[in-house]
Amino acid sequence: MMEAISVTEFSNRVKRCLEPQFSNVAVTGELSNYRGPHHSGHVYCNLKDSGAQVRLIIWRGTFERLKFKLTDGLEVTIVGKLDVYARRGEYSLVATSVQPKGVGGLQLAFQQMYERLEQEGLFDPGHKKPLPEYPQRIAVITSPTGAAIHDIITTAQRRNRLVEILVYPAKVQGEGAAEQVARAIRRLNALNASLGIDAMIVGRGGGSLEDLWAFNEEAVARAIFDSEIPVVSAVGHEVDTTIADLVADYRAPTPTAAAEILVPELAGMVELVTEYQLKLGRGLRHTLELWRGRLETMGERLAGLGPLNQLRREQQRLDYLMEGLKWSMHHRLKDRKEKLNALGAHLEALSPLKVLERGYSITRNAQGKVIKKASEVKAGDTIVSKIADGTVTSEVLSAE
Repeated sequence: MMEAISVTEFSNRVKRCLEPQFSNVAVTGELSNYRGPHHSGHVYCNLKDSGAQVRLIIWRGTFERLKFKLTDGLEVTIVGKLDVYARRGEYSLVATSVQPKGVGGLQLAFQQMYERLEQEGLFDPGHKKPLPEYPQRIAVITSPTGAAIHDIITTAQRRNRLVEILVYPAKVQGEGAAEQVARAIRRLNALNASLGIDAMIVGRGGGSLEDLWAFNEEAVARAIFDSEIPVVSAVGHEVDTTIADLVADYRAPTPTAAAEILVPELAGMVELVTEYQLKLGRGLRHTLELWRGRLETMGERLAGLGPLNQLRREQQRLDYLMEGLKWSMHHRLKDRKEKLNALGAHLEALSPLKVLERGYSITRNAQGKVIKKASEVKAGDTIVSKIADGTVTSEVLSAE
């Protein structure tokens, strides 16, 4: 009869048998029941295909090194080892690395970052600021020992030594590089009231996708987007495109090209100033000739409007008005005299005196009232008769 063993012994034997056989294995499948990291930072989910599934564990350290975002249903290749939990009789696949199936992890991370930031509008051309035409001070955020800073300074000095280059050193590759670059961008913006920076170049020389990855980090993208200072990205070579290139106000293919874009050539500026001087001189001469002609015309007008001429014209006008007034007064007096004579003749014809001269008289009683009827007097009344050359007083003998 076979000797019986305990469950614990059985589980331990399975553990000792299986774990060494699957200490380093690559397994491809689809993430299932993924809910994000546990509060501890570890990830617990399943890895499955059409025929089976296995419990998957991604420890916190491995998860935090991932550049791309895990999602439920994402097909991945897990490199890891088998872990048997004897107490429960369960086994799990513990990941030491996670790669998306069919594409590199960095490519997937780039695509995920691109889609998310594009939806938020960080690449919107309407948000991009114009570059200064004649900058006086340019800040450069890059490694102080790399080839990029040498190329930028050399190009700037060759084109225009009057433009000042301010170097802000930052780590541009490896762990912590993205945080340093983002912090440098925000720091320069915070101090710009006193620094007077017209534009900044953010970049480095070429390299692999891993070397350039700091410029694909969200922290750098948001710092560039929030910058009040116009930003020119100069990351890698022309074939390399980073998230920083897409967010920046202008993308230069190389650090040298960034300096050529921002720094105007001094010789060209001198030539332009000379041309402006010539145009200004011609314009001034034309303006002076124009005003000289206007002043001469104005002088002639002013001469005609001088005090003596003005007084002479006013005197002539006064004489003319006086003559008109005399003629008008003479005409009006003559007209009034003729009318007055006519009215006098008419009035004289109607005068009672004229009637009296023809033998008529006016008789009044003692009270001076004109007597028009015989019934208005009686015998004994005294009456006064007005005749042409005097008055006659009479006593009424009878009134019939």
